Amino acid sequence: MEKRRSANRWTPWVDVELAKSRKGPFSDYGIYQIRAVTPAGEPIPISRLAAVDPLGILYIGRSGYRRQHTRRTVAHRIGEFLRRQHSGGHTYARAVKVMRRNPAFAGHRLQARARFFSDDEIDAAEGETLREYFLTCAELPPCNSQSSNR
Repeated sequence: MEKRRSANRWTPWVDVELAKSRKGPFSDYGIYQIRAVTPAGEPIPISRLAAVDPLGILYIGRSGYRRQHTRRTVAHRIGEFLRRQHSGGHTYARAVKVMRRNPAFAGHRLQARARFFSDDEIDAAEGETLREYFLTCAELPPCNSQSSNR
């Protein structure tokens, strides 16, 4: 039987160092969000084209699949983001240089949250989460380079 958690709820936000731990709370498969917070842990709102994102979401992504046996869990993908091993991580690394000029991001840190799904639900969940963000803000999160066509 595959390990699953409630697919209807986001986990609580946690520091990315905990989120990337392969034995931590995100060692399952699904979708995730990464956001910027102040040193005190408060989300940093981000102005978007059509709205202000009060959660400060920088990236929305997904894990691999259980059936591929690659261990590309949510935790693994967050680790890849932090190591700049995918496009969102590269974009964030470049953006940090510019973000330093904005006092709102002084000393910021990153948090993540996740939702866990069966393999056949992951792509649709990621696509729907990106669509919802776009419909609210008229653009994708700053570190997402493209929308999901799934």
